[in-house]
Amino acid sequence: MQHTGPLRGRELLAESPAHDSSYRADIDGLRSLGILPVLFNHVGLRGFNGGYVGVDVFFVISGYLITGILARDIGKGSYSVADFYRRRILRIMPALCVVLCATSLMACHAMLPGELVNYGRSLTATALFASNFLFYAQSGYFDVESHVKPLLHTWSLAIEEQFYIVWPLVLYWIGRGSRARLQLTVLAVVTLSFVAGIVIQALDSSAAFYLLPSRAWELGVGGLLAVVPAAPKPRWIREGLGIGGLLAILLCCWRYGPETDFPGLAALPPCLGAAALILTSNTGTLAGRVLSLPPTVFIGRISYSLYLWHWPVVVFATIWLFRTPDWITISGEIAVSFLLSILTWRLVERPFRSNGRHWSTSAIFAVAGSATVACLGVSVLLDSTSGFAGRFTPAQVALASYSDRDDEASYRRGTCFIVGGGQFDYDDCLRLTGHARPSLLLVGDSHAAHLWPGLERLRNRLDVLQATMVGCRPLLYPGAGGARCEAFFRDILSRWIPQHRPDAILIAGRWQASDLSLLAQTLGALTLAQTRIILVGPAPQYAVALPRLLAFADKNDDPGMPDKFLVPGLKALDEELRSLAQTHGATYISLLETLCGENGCQHWAARDVPLQFDYGHFSAAGSIAAVGLLEPRIIAAMQR
Repeated sequence: MQHTGPLRGRELLAESPAHDSSYRADIDGLRSLGILPVLFNHVGLRGFNGGYVGVDVFFVISGYLITGILARDIGKGSYSVADFYRRRILRIMPALCVVLCATSLMACHAMLPGELVNYGRSLTATALFASNFLFYAQSGYFDVESHVKPLLHTWSLAIEEQFYIVWPLVLYWIGRGSRARLQLTVLAVVTLSFVAGIVIQALDSSAAFYLLPSRAWELGVGGLLAVVPAAPKPRWIREGLGIGGLLAILLCCWRYGPETDFPGLAALPPCLGAAALILTSNTGTLAGRVLSLPPTVFIGRISYSLYLWHWPVVVFATIWLFRTPDWITISGEIAVSFLLSILTWRLVERPFRSNGRHWSTSAIFAVAGSATVACLGVSVLLDSTSGFAGRFTPAQVALASYSDRDDEASYRRGTCFIVGGGQFDYDDCLRLTGHARPSLLLVGDSHAAHLWPGLERLRNRLDVLQATMVGCRPLLYPGAGGARCEAFFRDILSRWIPQHRPDAILIAGRWQASDLSLLAQTLGALTLAQTRIILVGPAPQYAVALPRLLAFADKNDDPGMPDKFLVPGLKALDEELRSLAQTHGATYISLLETLCGENGCQHWAARDVPLQFDYGHFSAAGSIAAVGLLEPRIIAAMQR
């Protein structure tokens, strides 16, 4: 899931129009429209699956304010690179250092040794404003879960600081010429970065998300607003732009989700929405009046601290308190995030902005450098002590290490299980041997692919074929599943199966209640009418990785601990899927029924080997154990 900290241009030291005539309350209000969707998305509030677009809103605001300040300073002949970075340090570093100190202390209590070593590396990357590179290098569907990365959200701070290393110098070099040349330069940066973002998104979606070349245009859109004068517009046009901007952002928050190809073209609506609001919301429009309401403005003022605090709060609620995202947890996370943010804004942000003007530039740089060195020192300490491994027994450390293993490689990743930009290998994955034995096609997402190591053991009796793609449930999407998912499964379910007629297809996925309608249509599709269908229900899934729960269960001498953190609602979903399968004449196999009984769920594939390596995917040994239990029902279903 995944976002930027809201910045305040020249830092707009004034807190109200009475102090500075350039202050725009509507801009602070717009910040609230950036931070709240991000917060609600991360705590798991329904209706905000696309709340990550709040990051893009912040990028546009930041580009607008800072480019405007730089352009004015250059125009007045008062431009200073040292003064620019002095203001950046006073704005960014104090609150960030407080959060990093608190997060590091909590990490030492809550994290397993390997997690703590990784945390130390992210601490170094954050201090150097390079965390986007680290998280890009770690990215992938099966990378370490985001809920054990309390500094994951700092990737966007890194994007901004990297942009502002180059941007002031470019503007100074260009801006000393003519304003027209400055405008053309900003327009060129926006155009080139936007095109690059679309290309990079097609080649490597993680690079498009985390790296500057595909994100610079979003800051540049704000910069373009700052250097290109807007012509006066009739009231009705300004009102339309304002309302349209609000709707664009809110609709993206509602309609986008993890499956959306983002950023790329999908980032255009929220960025243009933010631009429309910046352009019109200080002209008395309805949207501007809403954004200027005191509660909205206040949330905007604390938005930087709120951004910094909210993700560590969510992470430690999960991995330290082992809370699941119910209403009590969600409400608590929001309340604690606001409380910490208000305190940080009052006790850290405001004092540093007010008193910082009295400090010398060299002293500010020296303190910032010392803070960076301190972060590096903590990282070295965590690495040299193997994450304070002495807190756990060797058996607990070994058990926890399963979370870091590359078990998904056993799913035939890159050929028959497509992750990222890989190409499906039809010849290898859908090859029938011609030995006159029954054929079984495995279809689905990663929760189908994790059955492969076990199903492979049946290849001496069956032709077992595989067509799986990460993040894509096996449905006939009516244009709502993302072009990638839709194209892949339309080809498999509507073309390949009718042409080749496998004896049975085994359909599995990380099912959600929202899939039931499309799944019913898929099971009833004419293209599958002559094919035996075996529908597999959800596997046991936990709030955090099973190896982590087992390690802490051993530490706390509580063997039943993992079952306390099963994701709620799975049993009800299992029953709905069973009923759906019966309605459409499909065989239903319940993994929950198979692996979970009155005495709890099965947690082990073998001695000291966990059944699952993360929240729900089977380890290679776990897949063999689980499919071994399912084998009689699979064979019986194929012989019906």
